[in-house]
Amino acid sequence: MDSTTWNHRAKLRVRGYELDSYRHVNHAVYLSYLEQARWEYLSACGLSLSELDRLQRWPVVVHLEMNYKKPALMDDELEIFSRVSKLGRASMEIEHEIRCNGALILSGKVVAAIIDETGKATRLPEEFHRMASLS
Repeated sequence: MDSTTWNHRAKLRVRGYELDSYRHVNHAVYLSYLEQARWEYLSACGLSLSELDRLQRWPVVVHLEMNYKKPALMDDELEIFSRVSKLGRASMEIEHEIRCNGALILSGKVVAAIIDETGKATRLPEEFHRMASLS
């Protein structure tokens, strides 16, 4: 993997309560990992929750895909790589990879629609374009 192709990297350590009865990370927990990485990515682009509130625009997940490649285990140090792969009129697609010691754990894709204060999809504000160009 060429890390220069990713716009953001987040790190976290697997915690015991995230494990299932097989002692590896439960499949649903990966959703939280990707969510945390996206919030960090947004913040790195100047789009903190308070800035989203100011803009009155918020991303909401409308579609996701995850491909599990290898289990993550207790105390594993994970790196979550993210990049915007597509910007639409009112949505954006973000690709993710989760790696442990360089080994691919999961690849995924999330599509987020941008909504306004009424809860309706709205045009992607210019500020979101920063996510596609962050390096």
